[in-house]
Amino acid sequence: MDNIPYAEKRNPRLPWGYWLVASEDGEELRDEHGNAWDSVRDYLWTDRLRMGPHPANAIEAQLEFLLAVLVAIDRRVVKTEERVRDLFDGLWHLQAFYAYWLEGVGLTSNNRVEDLTHEGRAVLVMLASTRSAGSAPLPIGLPTLTPRIGLDQGENREERERVLAVQEAFARELPYRFVREAIADRPGIKLMGAQLGNNIPLTRVLWSMSFPDEHARDRMFAWLAHRLDRWGDWGELAAHKNAQALSDHLLQLAFADRPALTDP
Repeated sequence: MDNIPYAEKRNPRLPWGYWLVASEDGEELRDEHGNAWDSVRDYLWTDRLRMGPHPANAIEAQLEFLLAVLVAIDRRVVKTEERVRDLFDGLWHLQAFYAYWLEGVGLTSNNRVEDLTHEGRAVLVMLASTRSAGSAPLPIGLPTLTPRIGLDQGENREERERVLAVQEAFARELPYRFVREAIADRPGIKLMGAQLGNNIPLTRVLWSMSFPDEHARDRMFAWLAHRLDRWGDWGELAAHKNAQALSDHLLQLAFADRPALTDP
């Protein structure tokens, strides 16, 4: 059965999973072997793609990424301006692996990886038709994926921003203050010193650090904000010694705050 081409055993014009049957109460779907599934997406993830159990939000994120890649490959069922390489942000080795995986699971052609198979196109239609309430309002592709990018996967980002913005506003008038500002197009934190200099007192950058994403930056800023009473002394350290002295001091404090390791 598995060796039969998809178009010979399924109707390729219908969304993938159309053969599932809903239970009388509508709470679950059953496949041809009587197995129950929470949704057609759950059926695709677990039965067809052979993926293991994961949190629902993680599966949702991965299926949205799969949809974005399929759309970027096909570009006919759903219009998009993005190319596959845009979704991988220049990580060619991950792009190549994903391409090999798509071919291995039969969603792209064995002869031309850039072409979807009948099943691949049916999966595209199904995923585009079953997007969650949170994803559906956003276009398929980067607008949907970007909020999930980062160590936090987009969780509680708005609440975190609200809290940290309050901290920044409170510290705005301090002589030494940490601020969140971009450093060479990367998320960063800077230590600003106000009215420094012999001739013309100016606000100067005394220390800075860049981070891989906003979540990592905000975790560091939250750690700093909890120690607001120390900002003056840290500013004096950077102003009268150097930025490296402050980096060394913060590194020691970060490790000193952690519980001591014990043998199991």
